[in-house]
Amino acid sequence: MKKEDKIRMLLNMEQYNEEQLDKMLEDSNIPTPDTEKEWQRFKARKLAQQPKQHRFKPMQWAAMFITLAALSGISYAAISHFVSAKEDANVTTTIVVDEKANAVKTASVEEKTDTVRTAQNFNNVQLQDIMNQLNKDFGVKVVFNNENARKIRLYLSWEADDKLQDIVNRINHFEKVHLSLSDKTITIE
Repeated sequence: MKKEDKIRMLLNMEQYNEEQLDKMLEDSNIPTPDTEKEWQRFKARKLAQQPKQHRFKPMQWAAMFITLAALSGISYAAISHFVSAKEDANVTTTIVVDEKANAVKTASVEEKTDTVRTAQNFNNVQLQDIMNQLNKDFGVKVVFNNENARKIRLYLSWEADDKLQDIVNRINHFEKVHLSLSDKTITIE
């Protein structure tokens, strides 16, 4: 049977009986492929398309190990630096000169720093409250020689890294109050 006849039969199957369709199917000789041979051909094609596996060479392993060790060392150094800097910030060294013994003595005193200093903004706040915050931030003692000064209301702000002396100088710019700083003690006149 010709290919054209087979195509015509397939397109118009309702015009043919089952016997004619069976004859057409028997007449069609379709070779059965060798599945094992095709499988091997498929695997060979896929393997050729895949990139080759990259193997690390000993020098690459050594470079990765050295990099990891260097990063670990840098991290350890940074952490220990910040820890020691924090400990140094909590210790005040006082030098005492003993004239009779002609000797110099050093004494370390731990300062209490429980809180982390932050920027502060005071809007129409009593001086007493501002001094309480300075006490918390800097650990200073506050002495009011003028009791009326406690109630003075001020507008004031400072940054976390501002020094105590700078803040005292800023408050001294106000006309109604005068502060003096001496040995971690603020005296208000």
